[in-house]
Amino acid sequence: MFDYIHLFGCIHLPDFPVQAALRGLDALSPDKVRIYFRTVPIAVLDGPDRLLKVSACNERARKLGIWTGMTQFQAEACTGVELRKRIAAQEVLAHRALLDCGYDFASRVESTSPGTVILDLAGAERLMGSPRQIAQQLTKRSVQAGFEGNIGIAANPDAACCAARGNAGTTIITAGDEAQRLGALPVEILELGPEVLDTLESWGIRDFQSLAALPQLELSQRLGQHGLHMQQLARGEVRRELVPAEPPERFQESLELEEAIDLLEPLGFVLNRVLQHLISRLKMRSLATDEARIDLKLEVHADRQSEVHALPEASESRRQSRLKLPVPTQDGKVLLKLLQLDLAERPPWAPVRKVTIELMPARTRTTQANFFQPTGPEPAKLEITLARLRAVVGETDEEGRERVGFPVVLDSYRPDSFAVLPICAPKQNDQHRRKRPDASLLPIRMFRPPVRARVQVPGSGPARIAFNNRRAGAKHASGPWRNDGEWWRTRDASQREEWDVELGVSGGKRVYRIFREAQTGEWFVQGMYD
Repeated sequence: MFDYIHLFGCIHLPDFPVQAALRGLDALSPDKVRIYFRTVPIAVLDGPDRLLKVSACNERARKLGIWTGMTQFQAEACTGVELRKRIAAQEVLAHRALLDCGYDFASRVESTSPGTVILDLAGAERLMGSPRQIAQQLTKRSVQAGFEGNIGIAANPDAACCAARGNAGTTIITAGDEAQRLGALPVEILELGPEVLDTLESWGIRDFQSLAALPQLELSQRLGQHGLHMQQLARGEVRRELVPAEPPERFQESLELEEAIDLLEPLGFVLNRVLQHLISRLKMRSLATDEARIDLKLEVHADRQSEVHALPEASESRRQSRLKLPVPTQDGKVLLKLLQLDLAERPPWAPVRKVTIELMPARTRTTQANFFQPTGPEPAKLEITLARLRAVVGETDEEGRERVGFPVVLDSYRPDSFAVLPICAPKQNDQHRRKRPDASLLPIRMFRPPVRARVQVPGSGPARIAFNNRRAGAKHASGPWRNDGEWWRTRDASQREEWDVELGVSGGKRVYRIFREAQTGEWFVQGMYD
């Protein structure tokens, strides 16, 4: 019956502020959040600190007498009710996660209201089966995200939305049965204003069926076009186009801890919890990440921590870091290990109160093995090994170069002109590489650092050389080659004269590369040819 009917689905999270607050608890995993939501009476407080009032509560709390608008002191009088303060940022993150659930099934998703999204399921039955099977998969996906959601499926978006808001679990409405299936729902589901609700209450209109039975002319005379639109919603006759929401571009999750953490091991469990949320959202969009940004909000008490003023970060209560990966990944374990290594190298100087992680989205990387190339190490495992090496030897050397990474020769005549890159540099085309015409093809053993020498130059070239407590005469000498390396840098410019000399040492002959610094006039032995 649904084969050629345009279907719409709705995911509605009842008591959305409560679910968003529970999703931010560090002690609950996603599978336990739903159980906690159903079994524990919870009320969310909002407003100024001295005038906190209940802005939302779950069904268990309502059964104990909690109602919206109740003051904090009144709510505290109800035994067994857990009170939590509303965090708007946490609701934004929870709604983004709900949007990701919708984009996992449809390309057109409407952000109808906080905690409610509508999906365009056109053609979904060919991929996922019957409406009942689609609803089951929507329920499974919301459960994986840690939500307790109601699912509605109908032939128009507003009917699906009303069905999800008014009925627990899954509701599937066949085309043409909208008025009958929606008739028992209360009019409060339409989210009307207080004045309209009072008017309907005075007329004795409390459900969709009574609203749908009102005469249109008299209804329009009293409530105008808005009244007619409400009646069409109650009958399930509204036909409209979805307003697709922009897919969330930021993959960021925050977790505020009930008690500050000052040990790395429990902090690792919190980081793993946040990373699992983010990796799950990335996988929904078939994306990976190659960069992670971590922001740790620290709990600083100047009266308790006397050593704070001696630390460089004392003026800030945050510890921020950035991890750059060589290739995009969807492996949360790799990211967690890199974060743990980074924290072990530079631990926070105060207990952590809040954790915020943002993953930069990137396209997944696909590779194909080469028959004529040996198998290399897995990039993710290699990055962990490099991070461990950085923790041992440090980040940079005296000249500011990276200590750990992939060496690459720079396109320069400057001696020892190389760099260490965090990722492997692409191979350069030989025809574009700069070569010295008279460069020798013999391998040379470089001395690092170059050996200081004393050279006698009575005529046109070196005659005698002394270095490493040895003295020898130069039988043959070739040069000089004047080498100007990066002359545009006045401070780091390199101007030298290079010679290749054949010396008689230890009863044999050796060929050495020597050079003279033009600025100082000092001689050095750079290396020995094999």
